Amino acid sequence: MWLWTALLLWVPVGGQEDPTKAVITLQPPWVDVFQEEAVTLQCEGPRQPGDSSAQWFLNGTAIRTLTPRYYITGAQANDSGEYRCQTELSAPSEPVQLQAHRDWLLLQVSGRVFTEGEPLTMRCHAWKNKIVYNVLFYQNGKAFKFSSQDSELTIPKTNVNHNGIYHCSAMGRYRYTSAGVSVTVQELFRVPVLRASSPLPLQEGSAVTLSCETKLLPDSPPLRLYFSFYVGNKTVQARNVSSQYQIPRVGGEDLGLYWCEAATEDGGVRKCSVVLELGVLGSQAPNPVWFHILFHLAMGVIFLVSTVLCWIIYKELQRNKKENLKVSLSSDHGKNVTSYLHKDRYVEKELKFQEEKELQKEAHQKSKEGEGQQPKDEASPPALPLRPSARAHVSYN
Repeated sequence: MWLWTALLLWVPVGGQEDPTKAVITLQPPWVDVFQEEAVTLQCEGPRQPGDSSAQWFLNGTAIRTLTPRYYITGAQANDSGEYRCQTELSAPSEPVQLQAHRDWLLLQVSGRVFTEGEPLTMRCHAWKNKIVYNVLFYQNGKAFKFSSQDSELTIPKTNVNHNGIYHCSAMGRYRYTSAGVSVTVQELFRVPVLRASSPLPLQEGSAVTLSCETKLLPDSPPLRLYFSFYVGNKTVQARNVSSQYQIPRVGGEDLGLYWCEAATEDGGVRKCSVVLELGVLGSQAPNPVWFHILFHLAMGVIFLVSTVLCWIIYKELQRNKKENLKVSLSSDHGKNVTSYLHKDRYVEKELKFQEEKELQKEAHQKSKEGEGQQPKDEASPPALPLRPSARAHVSYN
């Protein structure tokens, strides 16, 4: 009877909605356990009044028990596998993958597949509950959490950034490291896209409807999304079940940068669209505050760089000027020395010429005096006395 009921409920009938799925809960809430540890699985779902039975399946094969709880008193390797359950009025539950391990350290997780916004709990668990400390949790090989005493960690609201392979390490007698566990977080809904009902830019005075387009993905929980619309930092429509915002007549006050947000009812999952600029023909939307901040910041940077470059160029010109002055002074000194040498040589020649002229003059006078007197004998006249040289001493300063 149970097998026939299960088969009938497993296959959806055309034109009819699938009945509510059963749900499996674990106690303790871990899908990875050590061998010889106890685990209890409970099946929850709609039932007939007074009926508490449930059908259990392991790897697709029915288990010979109809109790709402399935007890594993000492887990063994053959207890590992995919569990499902079903009540008389429910569809089969989503599968729960249970694994029994034999190791020194085990990272236990509350599930392997999550939907955005659901909590994820993990525990770094030692064989036979031995005490461990200095616990490190890793995601994709990178440590992200350290605890000196607490071996349990909870992520209250998961998102797609929490996808990955997790493991842990802890100190006991030695430092132990667990095997990796894969965790998948499925999107609840896509990032919304903001669209306008008319091509942009608009005609002034025309009507336009902005739509925040997104929806729950298949197999997501039956949740309701709420939508908000913003222009810049101003809220124009807050949390509404409608995904549209209408502007009946577009004017100058309606121009700007619009964006929208989609969120779950409890606000656990929020996603924002990219910005959409709303403008009209022949006008320009006012620049946002961040544009002015970036503009002035850029101008300040340009001014600072220009000042530094001008200072460097000024210092370089000063240095070149000093070097040119030194070269000029050295050149002028050489020219002055050469000029002095030529002048000294000219003076020397002039003095020598004057000295020779004086000697000739004296000789001429002597010869005249000799002709005026009668010589006593025919002997040769006495030689003219030589005067000391009148050559000037030239000093080079």
